Amino acid sequence: MESEKLTIGKLIEKEVRKQQIPITEFARLICCQRNNVYDIFKRSKIDIVQLKQISKVLRRNFFKELADDLELINEEEMSGADVKKQKAVSQFFEVVPNILRELGKTSTIIFCKLDDSGYEDCATPDFGLPDYFITFTIGDTLQERIGNNLALPIGVVHDSTNNCEVEVCTNVVYGSVCVNVKLDYKTQDEWRKVLLLAFETYDIFGRR
Repeated sequence: MESEKLTIGKLIEKEVRKQQIPITEFARLICCQRNNVYDIFKRSKIDIVQLKQISKVLRRNFFKELADDLELINEEEMSGADVKKQKAVSQFFEVVPNILRELGKTSTIIFCKLDDSGYEDCATPDFGLPDYFITFTIGDTLQERIGNNLALPIGVVHDSTNNCEVEVCTNVVYGSVCVNVKLDYKTQDEWRKVLLLAFETYDIFGRR
């Protein structure tokens, strides 16, 4: 008999059971109702924001696993926009660590948690590099996500030669600077160029 297809929901359920986390506790940690947890376990599609929270709670990068096995997601049940975002994130985790290693940088990518940096009242970036204040926002610019915030003014650095750009967000309260890259689908060469610009920009603004 053919084995049942592994989906992202089943993968999450297996990890929850493995870690022996009570369903009620898991529901609390991912900010949903207990019944919704069982619904998540049945899914072959999942919202990126929710998957980010689940990955943080379970300390397991499901985005990377989707990059390794896109069949975990049923694209027929997803909107075109969701499919586009999911493919962009999967490609990001497949391509960017290799480019970082080529550039002599730490290849680790972490989930952003900027609650202690003045971002607690607005939407934060999704991913970041641990050794640099360089972040990534899925499908949106940081400006689109945060909006106009006098405490977090955002400027754009554009490289006309390579046709790429990054954002520079200054935290007026803390005096810190974040360089942000919009995470959408890019070729490997485009990712290399935008990452080079991000590091160059960080060296100029982030180390002040």
